[in-house]
Amino acid sequence: MALNAIQLQNLKPKDRDYRVPDEDGLYVLVKVNGTKLFRYDYSLGTRRTLSLGEYGEGAGKLSLAQARRLHADAIEAVAKRQHPISPAQAKRQAELRTQADAEAAEQAKLDAAERLFGAQADEWLAARRVGHSIKTVARDARSVAYLKDGYRGGKGFGHLPVDQVEAAHLSDLAEKCNKPTRDRVVSAAKKIMGIAKRRGWIKHSPFSDVNFNEGLAKHREKKRPALIDEAKFGQLLRDIEAYNGRGNNLTWYGLKLLALTFVRPDTMAKAEWAHFDLRKARWTIPFAALKMEWLRSETGEALEDFVVPLSRQAVALLRDLHEITGKGRYLFPALGVGRNPGEVMSENTLNFALHSLGYKGAHCAHGFRSSASTILNRQRLPDGRRMFDRSLIELQLDHQDGSTRAIYDRDDALPERIELMQYWGDLLDTLRTGGKSKAKHLQAVA
Repeated sequence: MALNAIQLQNLKPKDRDYRVPDEDGLYVLVKVNGTKLFRYDYSLGTRRTLSLGEYGEGAGKLSLAQARRLHADAIEAVAKRQHPISPAQAKRQAELRTQADAEAAEQAKLDAAERLFGAQADEWLAARRVGHSIKTVARDARSVAYLKDGYRGGKGFGHLPVDQVEAAHLSDLAEKCNKPTRDRVVSAAKKIMGIAKRRGWIKHSPFSDVNFNEGLAKHREKKRPALIDEAKFGQLLRDIEAYNGRGNNLTWYGLKLLALTFVRPDTMAKAEWAHFDLRKARWTIPFAALKMEWLRSETGEALEDFVVPLSRQAVALLRDLHEITGKGRYLFPALGVGRNPGEVMSENTLNFALHSLGYKGAHCAHGFRSSASTILNRQRLPDGRRMFDRSLIELQLDHQDGSTRAIYDRDDALPERIELMQYWGDLLDTLRTGGKSKAKHLQAVA
């Protein structure tokens, strides 16, 4: 006989638990503490008891009608040879499904964020910080910033998934850059998309077969101020000789070494003592430290170190400098509070020194290259012929294009360049003391 609500409500506890049947196997278990629990015993091979819940009002409790509906669902499940689940189990499963759905959505969100071009760019840049100079990483960081956020009106595409990036996105940005910046940005973009291709996120990089320089203006190098008059250049040398900078006067050594070797200022600033052989009077600049080394690699230029012959004057200067910084890695470490061990003297330091000497707008650190090129190209033998072939001077300036290599047949012309650099060292002594270049009297010294 089925229970009714009044009967159920009036059930009292006894000195031990007892059962009160309802219908179709549903019963109420009355506990000693007065709790009334709906139960259902069923058999699928073995006898089991299903707990449907507690009778009562309020959250988590069941009325008789609710218990009967749950009981009917359980009977239906057993008829299908399925184990019925309790409300508590159903709630737990629902909670687990909700949690799994939330975790899946979060993982999908993380996966989508990881596949953004900007995320891949950040990962590439982080890897570049290991094994590369501070200047190289700073250059790469600028390229990544342009690619992600845009540059001079060109839109960045860091927010796009890698599989939605098209050649037009990079083309729009490349058109806003001058050629050196464009080459760096395009090179970085291709390497970043290479990561996505390696991971299988894209089948083909949209940048790989595109010439982003086609139809765009070639780079026009802005002329840097440089003294090319021998008398004025000689006065500059005298002013440098009298310069007295801070600390150990490393800036003085830097300016003098630039004048003697006319290498690029950034190359000199990051020069390492390990690359010098003062006994053989050689400075071997690793390929990775040369200007645009990344572009040389992509355009097929020879991956060779560059040897700078050192004149007697340069060797003497370096021996003195070695007494000051020879125990460290760099010839010109950055000085001052807060400097990192890997930082080196900047080109601005050299330029500020020249400004203080009164040469702002007239001569800069990079200008020593133009001065050397112009003055050396003017040197003549008594019969009027050039003392040094123009291509030899270009080779010493590390302007190694196809024509230079063709002339020297991939030979570095080291004996000729030794002669050139010693001549230059002797000529600087002459100009510094107020003398003039007299090519027919000044013989090149090997």
